[in-house]
Amino acid sequence: MFNRKSGSGGDKEEQVESLDASLDYEAADALLCRDEITDSRNRLCGYRFSFQPTVADGFAPEDAFFEVLEATEVPAFAARRMALIPVSGEAIAEGRHVPLIASYTVFQVDSLQSTMEADTLAGHLTALRKSGPKVALTVSHKNPAPPVLLPQADIVILNLREGTVEEFQAQLAKLKASNPNAKIAVDGVDTWDEQRMCLSLGCEFCLGAYMSTPDEIDPEGRLDQGRLTSIQLLNLLRSDADVSELSEVAKRDPGLTFQLLKWANAPGIGTTTAVTSLSQAIIVLGRNHLYRWLTVSMFRLGEDRERDESLLEIALTRARFMETAGPKAMPRSQRDELFLVGMLSLFDLLLKMPMAKILEQMHLADDIREVLLNGEGPYGPYLKMVMLLERNQVEKGLAIAEQLGIEADALAEAGSAAFAWAQDALSASQ
Repeated sequence: MFNRKSGSGGDKEEQVESLDASLDYEAADALLCRDEITDSRNRLCGYRFSFQPTVADGFAPEDAFFEVLEATEVPAFAARRMALIPVSGEAIAEGRHVPLIASYTVFQVDSLQSTMEADTLAGHLTALRKSGPKVALTVSHKNPAPPVLLPQADIVILNLREGTVEEFQAQLAKLKASNPNAKIAVDGVDTWDEQRMCLSLGCEFCLGAYMSTPDEIDPEGRLDQGRLTSIQLLNLLRSDADVSELSEVAKRDPGLTFQLLKWANAPGIGTTTAVTSLSQAIIVLGRNHLYRWLTVSMFRLGEDRERDESLLEIALTRARFMETAGPKAMPRSQRDELFLVGMLSLFDLLLKMPMAKILEQMHLADDIREVLLNGEGPYGPYLKMVMLLERNQVEKGLAIAEQLGIEADALAEAGSAAFAWAQDALSASQ
């Protein structure tokens, strides 16, 4: 995902809802994009941030990139999780990277793109590492990095798409021999099979589109009891069932009962006395919030906890973006349905079942079914747009946004706010 403008002032909630413009973009037309970084346990351990031009051969200056990173609180994010930030040797030499330093900041340097002499760059990287941050070095088997740089790398980044699998394996073996202490990250990982191959070869991190692509879909898949109960509750909520009926269904799953009470007693709900019954919990949460929480719970009822939590983060960001990116005149009901589309769009990956089979068991509006099954209908362009932007296909994503009447600046603010909102939502729902 992405953002173009940044916010300042106000409390955190205000910043999440609407970011005020504070940068001058006359000199640049680019969006801040994010690529998921997953580790060997399928945990979404961080993101690589990059500045992508909105048009082919566009201009994306490094200084503006750094300003946007600061303004959108990426250093605060890097205090908790990995933030991989491309940086030039010149920026390091001049100290322009310093405001971005946090506990988990990793600066990515591409030896092939650097105009600095290798020995000089190595000296700057040595000083950088001594000041705290880690260094990731992008390498290529076609144009090997100067040997003097390899010892300065805490992480070495290879691109799986650069050559054949055999060439990739040969390059990996050479790098492990030359710098056995460096961790290996692989870029361009587009499928789960590729991810499993990289992990089997001893790579620690993967970057690419694989996390939100299908893997081992079972045509005859079945829902476990917890998820089946959640879907039954979702159906009852959409049919306006009364509280007693909702309570009776929820009681069938002790884990779900516990979770509902936990949500109802969360500090952010604002109750002054403890909620001790399911009926109370349903009333306190309210139907709209309960529907959203139940959808979230579907991601936390499986056995593959790390993978499912990563999918949940992607889904929350996608759903919130779709909810808030539309024209201001869009009715609240349509925004709620866009949020639901964003969450449900990953259910086939989550449940490893065909989407059609999942929807057979859910009561959904025709517009929602149409976009989830065929990518069509009034909500289809929104889902297509967000998926293009998630892949950093900025120009194509903005073309759809223009058709929908969404300005690039508004889209950028929605993307930044959605990312921040998802991070907060995950922390609050732990």
